[in-house]
Amino acid sequence: MFKQDYSKKDRADAKIYLNELGVSMVLYIVTLFVSIYFGKKTEPGLIQNLIVMTPTIPAFGALWAIIRSFKRMDEYMRISLLEVMAIAGGCTAFFNFSYGFLEGIGFPRLSGFANYGIFMGVWLLVQCGRKLMMERE
Repeated sequence: MFKQDYSKKDRADAKIYLNELGVSMVLYIVTLFVSIYFGKKTEPGLIQNLIVMTPTIPAFGALWAIIRSFKRMDEYMRISLLEVMAIAGGCTAFFNFSYGFLEGIGFPRLSGFANYGIFMGVWLLVQCGRKLMMERE
């Protein structure tokens, strides 16, 4: 359906990205479960706070992999990705603005995780929509 010819460099860059991101995500998952296990067994305080924050270290590794991948992209891909991110950000901001009125009448406040999920969902929809439009051309 979304058949494209990628250059050798693009395929090599994608492999590097997937390796970097994959290692970071595996470390994140392991660190997450370990931190939850030990965090619940630790007395509340600084040590517990540090333990439950340890998953942010491999999460930073994932962020680093994404930034490195972005820098390896050609200009067209970079602009295309930024356009999708801008649309997703605008849609998420509009949703949050609108939902704020509902919070005024007692609806529950949305967490940052909910907002991130909305942003990523809109990003996926916009990206798929763009691909479909390009296929039709």
